[in-house]
Formats: sequence, C-alpha cells, structure tokens
Amino acid sequence: MSRRYWLPVTVLAAVSLNTARLRRRLSALPVIEPSDDQIHHDHVFLLADGVHLDDAQQRAASAHARHHGLDVLDLVPEDLTADRLLDLARMLDTTTYQANRLAPGRGAYQALLVDRDVLTRAGLDLKDVTESDLVAVTGTLKRHAPVSTGVAVLPGLRAAARSGAERFAVRRAVHAWEPTSLAAPLVRDGLLAAGATAAPGWALAAATASWLQPALIAAGGPLRLTDTLVSPLTRRRDATELLADLVAAAGDRDDAGRLSRWRVSLPSQYGAGDRARAAEIRESYLAELADGLDRFFEPRRTTCPWCDSSRLRRMLVGVDAMQVKPGRFRYDRCSECRHVFQNPRLTPEGLDFYYRDFYDGLGGPAMEWLLGFGPGAHPARARSVPVAPRRWLDVGAGLGHFCLIARDVWPETIFDGLDMGDGVEEAARRGWIDTAHRGQFPDLAPNLAGHYDVVSMFHYLEHTRDPRAELDAATTALTPGGRLVIEVPNPDSPALRLYGPLASGMLIPQHLNLLPADNLAAALTERGLHVEDVAFGETHISGDAPMAWWGLCQRLAPSPGLPWRSEAHPGLGRARRVATFAALAPLLPAAALAEAASRPYLVRGSRANAYRIVARLP
Repeated sequence: MSRRYWLPVTVLAAVSLNTARLRRRLSALPVIEPSDDQIHHDHVFLLADGVHLDDAQQRAASAHARHHGLDVLDLVPEDLTADRLLDLARMLDTTTYQANRLAPGRGAYQALLVDRDVLTRAGLDLKDVTESDLVAVTGTLKRHAPVSTGVAVLPGLRAAARSGAERFAVRRAVHAWEPTSLAAPLVRDGLLAAGATAAPGWALAAATASWLQPALIAAGGPLRLTDTLVSPLTRRRDATELLADLVAAAGDRDDAGRLSRWRVSLPSQYGAGDRARAAEIRESYLAELADGLDRFFEPRRTTCPWCDSSRLRRMLVGVDAMQVKPGRFRYDRCSECRHVFQNPRLTPEGLDFYYRDFYDGLGGPAMEWLLGFGPGAHPARARSVPVAPRRWLDVGAGLGHFCLIARDVWPETIFDGLDMGDGVEEAARRGWIDTAHRGQFPDLAPNLAGHYDVVSMFHYLEHTRDPRAELDAATTALTPGGRLVIEVPNPDSPALRLYGPLASGMLIPQHLNLLPADNLAAALTERGLHVEDVAFGETHISGDAPMAWWGLCQRLAPSPGLPWRSEAHPGLGRARRVATFAALAPLLPAAALAEAASRPYLVRGSRANAYRIVARLP
C-alpha cells in the first residue's frame, strides 16, 4: 500500500476532529437580546468601513454589555460566509476567552462597543477604521480590559463585503507572529491532492467533509451560514486572487506591485517600523559605540562582592546572545562562598545601554508576545504564600504579568508594582497593577515602610548591583508577619554548566549576581527573617536548550538590520543568516528532545535552573 494512500485518510480525520473543536467553540457564543434601554453615555461604537448599526442594535448591545459587566464587546454578525465563520472559530475560543487574562484580543472585526474610560486608558482616538485596523485595536483593548472583554452575536448586523486580499490582510495581522498559520489550509489541500490518485474514495470523503465543515460548525448554533453550496469557492477566494495576480505579474511587470499585498514575513524583533525613526535610532546607537565600550565597565574586582574573599576563579566569558550588542563579559566565581558575579561589572550607563530596547522600546512587541503565551509559573508563585495577603508589592514587575495572573489566585488582594522602566506605568494604565512605583527599590523603600504583607522578587535580584541593599529595602517595606518571596537562577544547576554562556540563567550581560541558595537564605536570616521554604523542583524554567539554539544562531549570524550593528554588506549578512538558520534547523527538534529528556532529572533534588525562597518577617 502506497504511503500516499494515508494522506487523505489523515486529512479526513483531522478535518473531522477540527470540525468538532470549532463547533464547540462557536456554540458558546451568546446572542444579544433586544432592549428598550437607552444607550449608556459611556459606550462608544467603533465600526469597520461599510458596517452600520441602527439605534435598536446599539441599545441592545449597550444593555448586554451593562448586564454582563463588559467594558469591551465585539459584535458578531448573525449571518456569515464560510470564510468569516471559519476565521472566527479558528481565532477565538469562546469557552475561555473572557476569563483568560492573557488571551489576545479577537473577534469578528466588524463592530466594537467600548467603554469610554478603556478607550482613553488605551490611548486610542479613532474615527475611520478598517477591518484590519480593528485587529490591532481589539488586541489593545483586551489588554486594557482583560476580563471584561466579551464577544456576542448581534442579530441584524451585516458584515461588510471584502475581497480575498482584504481577508488575507486581516489574517496576516492576526497571525503576525505565527505566519505559518496562514499556510494551514494550503497544506490540507496539498495533502488531499497528493493522495487523491492513491485513495480516491478517501479523498472524496475528505473533500466532502471539508466542504461541509462550515455548515456542520454552524448547525444548531447561534450563527447561520449564508453560502453553504459555494463555500469551497468562498473560502479560497484569496488563493484565487493570488493566482490571478501571479499570472498578471508574469505577463506584465507593471502588475508586479500587486503581489506586495500577499507578502508575509515575521515582524522584526527590534524593528522601528518607520524608516525615518529606524535611521534615527541607528544613528544614535552607532554614535554611542563610536566612543568605545570601556566606559560601560567598572574596574575589575579582585575580591568577592559577597564575602570579600580574594579566592576568585573565572567561570565563563560570554557575549550578548539575545540582542547581539557588542562586548565580551566575564563572570567569576568565589571559591569560598560560591557567589557568581560579573567582573568587571557594568556601570549604570552600561546597564542602560544593554537593557535599552530589550523589555520595551524596539523589543517591546516581541517581549509582549513572548510573555503572553500563558500563565506559566505565575499561579504557583502566587500560591507560595499560604494566606491571602491584603497588599502585595511585586518588585521588578515589568508590564505586570505576574500581578495580572495572581489576581485569579488572590482576587481580593491589592497588587502594586515597582520597576525602573516605563512598563510599570503602562501596567497601571492597563489595570494589571493597582499602583505603579517607578525607580530604585532602595530609594523608594522608606516611603513604603511597613506597607505590604508580601514583597516578591521574581528573577529580579540577579539583575541588581547590590542584592543586599534590595533585601534591606524589602524588609523595610514588609509589615510585621509579612512574607518575602524571591525566585532567582540557581548557579549550581547542571543546566548552567551544560549550556554555559547560552544558559537562560546567565542572560548575559543583564545578570550581575547569581546567588547560591544557602547564601541567600543566610542573608535573609541576618535580616531577622525566618526562612519558611526553599523550593527547587517546580521552579525549573523550561527552554534552556531551545534558548541556547537561538543564542547560537544569533551569535553566528546576527540580523544585519539591528540598529546597533553596522554591516558593510547587508545583503551578504542576510544570506549568511538564512544559511545559518537552514543549517542549524535540524538541531532545533534535537534541542526540544534534550529539553524534555533532561527535565525529570533537573526537577529532582536541587538541580533546577531556578529556586524560590519564602521568608517571613516575625
């Protein structure tokens, strides 16, 4: 039996399972009921070009939003073509959407009801918007109303007509960071065509299942399909238009520009978007680098900053493998207390240079996407405190992801955030934290004295120049009986020895100090805190091997577009980058396997690449 025989069988099974999954998603959509109530004065409607809402529809939507406590409501047309219905079902899991604080904003992108306060906090002042514009708008609004954003069907609402290219533009905007998702339907059709001659009966069954999929998804639910008979053609309108553009471009160079609307690429990790702005940033970076790197470093130490011993040995020398900013960074280890530290250490000016555009600025969108994958370790971190705290301060809060997720564990707790960057102020605007404190913790601590039942530092202490001063600040900010929760990389983990400079626990050059667990516990005891728990297993952070793979690719072939790099031949640099990724691509599955195989070993004992300490102030 030919291997191609199983291709249509696989397609049939995949389509059937996916149909059931998508049907479950859309069946949970609520339907808005008519209402005679007046439109709430704080409700604003954003409509895509060609979409209209009459007064009765606006009243109904406004009443629904008030009744269900929604600040943002995506309005879904009751009648949908097959392509719109499938796009909605693929993008939006209605069973978890509202409760999932990190779910990206999704919807039908036709009409939005928005509370005026959310619109203001989000910094949006919109008039004419397209369906593609509403992709970004909905994403922004969901971040500012993470559990008060909903989706509902509005009877009588009609979707605007759109071309295949316009549909593709919407899907491209939705899947900006995962463009391979755009190819899934083409892969399905290709597999079906490849196996059609080997198993024509199964191929016909799979094609029929694919044809009927939109109707089966909609059957018995709140949505109605308007093009059942011609749905295969409707769903492939964008592919048809692309083929027509390819034919036209082959025959007439003047039509070649039309192909640009089908271009797909990953967003640049450190791209400015605007060419003029990108040139300005590049000029600024290169001007700084022209003065050399020496001023970014302090004199090299000859004694340990933790115990003052002179018995130091070089542990490793590494480079910035994430941003690929220039410089080499040495880390020494004390033979007496085993403290690991950067030597020579970066100056405040150097830290500003190497932090810039990593967590915010040019790197902000990529970091937002990366941190939005899921709750991760945040629920376990919140539960490490045994009783519900009244006030919690998260130091090194960034955009407030921990505080946002921790509200599901401690819904009555007031969560405040402290950080140096402007991300903490953005977190307050979003409502992810209640109060933002911006600055150095030791400087702000006297004004926060005795104010918090819990102070947390999750992967923050290793970034600081003086960890002991940070511990003093935390002790000051705690109420009597309050708890300090600290999570940091474990410098004694086998993972750090295995991956060396590319280990996630190093994050060169941002990490300045790596503290062994007994050193940190002793420092807490010296400050009068009682160590209640030292945890290793569940604190292990997955991803060392894939991160090392990425760091190796970055090191061997950095992007020539990085504003802090000057490439004499950018085209050659891009070719080298493509060749490097192609050559190292087979190592990525191997890295994933190594990660999975090593985890059971690393989560036992004290081998994890991170540990967490909970200490209580008597």
